[in-house]
Amino acid sequence: MTQEHLDARRAEILDGARRAFAEHGYEGATVVRLEEAIGLSRGAIFHYFENKTDLFVELAMEMNTRFVDLVVESGLNEAFRALTAESPEWLAVLIETESRMRHDEEFVRRFEAKAADAAPRVRAWFEQQQAEGKLRDDVSWVEIGRFTTSLLNGLALRVAGGDPFDIEAMLRLLDDAIAPRRRRAPAKAPPVAAPRRTRASS
Repeated sequence: MTQEHLDARRAEILDGARRAFAEHGYEGATVVRLEEAIGLSRGAIFHYFENKTDLFVELAMEMNTRFVDLVVESGLNEAFRALTAESPEWLAVLIETESRMRHDEEFVRRFEAKAADAAPRVRAWFEQQQAEGKLRDDVSWVEIGRFTTSLLNGLALRVAGGDPFDIEAMLRLLDDAIAPRRRRAPAKAPPVAAPRRTRASS
């Protein structure tokens, strides 16, 4: 079996699993429902993935990697725009499951292990943007990253909930918040008035 065939089968499993999770939620996506959505037996599915948690983490990290690629290659604005095109159902399951399982040590371990691969790329991009004068440098790249991630997560919540939003207005506010600060010219000292000469009294 060629690597190309293995990669295609793996992508097929992930695509079907995403549909199952989006339709039924994490708990509701039983092995039987995963088999139905993917069109493969459990033996074939779990030949590629250890278990359902592993399958879900892989889907979450695949999305994370896709958005990191977008940021690095096209910038923050394109990543925000791309999020608005994601499936609301899938985003809702992703948000709910990650929140609920944040205290599950095995889930966190798997998630952080995969997320660690993207961290150096994200740091390098933010630092380069600051060095080139494209992002403000009066705060660290870490704080800018946290700020943009908070906005991205908030947008995901609105998309998942079907709430209204104006993506272009949001991007203008984002750009204004992280753009380089304009340097203020030092204030000029007021001219010193010459002392007035007084006439001597006679």
